[in-house]
Amino acid sequence: MGMASENLESEQRSAKPNVAELMAKIRTRLKDDVAAHSDKRVQFKPVKVDVDGQQAKRADEVVNSEELRNLNRMYTYSSRLNLDAISSHRGGIIGRSIVAVKRKVMRVLWESLLKDYLASEREFNTNLVRFLNDVSKYIGARDSAVFWELIRKIDYDVGKALERIERINDEQSASMRMLERRVLELVETSLSELRGGGLLDQHEAKIRTLDSVVRGLESIVSRLPLTAQVDKASQAAASSDSVTGNYSYLLLENRYRGSQEDVRRHLEIYPPIFSAATAPVLEIGAGRGELQSLFKQAGIRSYAVDMDPAMVATCLAAGLEAKLGDGIAHLESLADASLGGLIAVQVVEHLPRPILEKLFRLAASKVAPGGRVVFETINPRSLLALTSNYFRDPTHVWPLHPDTLEYAATLAGLKVKEIRLLSPVADGGKLQNVPVSEDMPPRLSFALQMLNRNIRQLNDWLYAPQDYCIIAEA
Repeated sequence: MGMASENLESEQRSAKPNVAELMAKIRTRLKDDVAAHSDKRVQFKPVKVDVDGQQAKRADEVVNSEELRNLNRMYTYSSRLNLDAISSHRGGIIGRSIVAVKRKVMRVLWESLLKDYLASEREFNTNLVRFLNDVSKYIGARDSAVFWELIRKIDYDVGKALERIERINDEQSASMRMLERRVLELVETSLSELRGGGLLDQHEAKIRTLDSVVRGLESIVSRLPLTAQVDKASQAAASSDSVTGNYSYLLLENRYRGSQEDVRRHLEIYPPIFSAATAPVLEIGAGRGELQSLFKQAGIRSYAVDMDPAMVATCLAAGLEAKLGDGIAHLESLADASLGGLIAVQVVEHLPRPILEKLFRLAASKVAPGGRVVFETINPRSLLALTSNYFRDPTHVWPLHPDTLEYAATLAGLKVKEIRLLSPVADGGKLQNVPVSEDMPPRLSFALQMLNRNIRQLNDWLYAPQDYCIIAEA
């Protein structure tokens, strides 16, 4: 039995690790590793210490923490020995004897050992709590100072960054202006070279010569009589003082109103308006027949009346139905409610006020109930339309405001259904807004926004839609 116990003890001793040997091996390996990497700099990686496994607290949380409040409240205790708290569970004289012995022993221990120790402990606690209060106040003051120093540093860095951005912006603006000047110089140089070679002058001379030839042909054609393509019955129906006997107005239309394809695209909105007409639709002022060809293409029965023999001849040559004569006189000759609709495009601005009112009254009586009546004219709220379109034609009498035309039509008994604006000006032909970016100073941004607002108001006045039409019902 004794032999077995000795073997067990020897095995336990052999199983214990040799701490000294292990530490020697670790030191050797550390020295070798440091020597092998002596040329490499160790990177500093700060590690946040979190003793309690919680997130670090801010300085104000430390100063006002519940732990510090408890330390200030409970660091001291009474230094008086309370012997009355000693008692015994036994009764009688034995219990009193035991209590007396306990109190005697406690008094001896207190006077000889515990009293001085607890006094020292109380002093230590007092100093420790006072120190912790001072440290917490110091940390709070230091944290506040660091915070405001950081704010000052951020403010300084932001100011420097803004100064650099402004400087870079000024440099880029200067570079752009320099580049613009260089481009303008290159363009002027190229134009000078072209002019020096005489190419532009030659082309301009050819264009002037061609324009002169065209104007001469227009003058010759305008004096040619019109008899062959207009029947004698139509000529007799028109008064001699109201019919133009040459091509002058047709040539004016060809030069300034636009090509027939452009006019056709402009008039494509009208055939759908008269699609439900059950009787013929009359057009006063046929022009070159663009609308009549659209009616014919849409299968709408229609015909036109025009006072200009050249216009009538052009329509007849295109296989369209047109008559030479005064449109209002033709309306008077028709029976009441005999027309399925009436349209006059760019006509009413040629009529004096009494004739215009008569046209509206005739339209209300000669068009069948429910039939459409359409009048298109130049929009006087567009300064571009007045200067470029209205005053170019010498036969115009007076521009008609949409409200004026609507009021006159209503007085005549027509029910105005819609006033439609036509021929809008392309955005490229209007005044352009100034770009406003988010990185601009507020004062500059506000000034540019006000400028753009004024530009939009000018565009509404200068470049409003050039034409309009009223769509009424008889």
